[in-house]
Amino acid sequence: MKFYYGGSKSEHYQNLAHSATFQQLCSYLYLHEGTILRDLKKNIPMKNLEKTIELAIELNLILREERRYRLLFPIVTKELVTAIEKNTDFQITLSQLQQSSAAIVAAFEDYEHLMKQDYFYGVIDTIALAEVALFKSDTLQFVSCQLDAKYDTIPSYFEALKHEQLTETNPLYAILGDVDPIYAGLQFAYIIERVVKGKKVRPSIFSRALSLTGILMVNEDSSLKLKVPLLAHTDEKMKFEKTDLLKWRLLLTSYLAAQNAQTLQFVFLK
Repeated sequence: MKFYYGGSKSEHYQNLAHSATFQQLCSYLYLHEGTILRDLKKNIPMKNLEKTIELAIELNLILREERRYRLLFPIVTKELVTAIEKNTDFQITLSQLQQSSAAIVAAFEDYEHLMKQDYFYGVIDTIALAEVALFKSDTLQFVSCQLDAKYDTIPSYFEALKHEQLTETNPLYAILGDVDPIYAGLQFAYIIERVVKGKKVRPSIFSRALSLTGILMVNEDSSLKLKVPLLAHTDEKMKFEKTDLLKWRLLLTSYLAAQNAQTLQFVFLK
């Protein structure tokens, strides 16, 4: 089971989600709802089981009621995915995304807002959900949407850098290293603005990184060209429910599938 989480409790969620005890506990309670502590101890012989249970209760991830335990967070199954995807509003919004760049901007703005809220849910291992990463400068925002997060886009790279998940074998790390994100954002924005205006760009680690990640491409005359959509803010409203981050992630997963792509990238003007 994979876990997706965020918001003000991210650090606490992360500590639990990476715990082998918590993973076993969730897998067992998913199959045996309403289990008593004695049975949990019998089937999960981990020394920190009770401490893990108490932490999960404090975070409202597990409910203890009449000495029985059950999960409080949603588990994404194939049946749930199918039900959501058949929803009329879901299909309408997916159609909007495929037909309108303004809808793409509106979708990611709604998604970014929802990511600031506390959320936690589990996903059955056989289900692949889109990974969305954001990276901002003062004037631009980079967005990447991937089915397999490989830290090979600008946003996913800096997200992984923040959590110390990178090694020197990562191609981007070999170029950028532990560069300051704020400084990098300024350099990226400067380069893209010059490229859009048709001006020359001096070679640098930042232009190399933008080329490596597919943001820029090299023309036959060696000039640089923006390879991804450059989108602006819009007031367009989306049809789909805006209160459920899980549904949005499923929507973006379906959008990737409709585009027959593993990765999609966008640059937004702020």
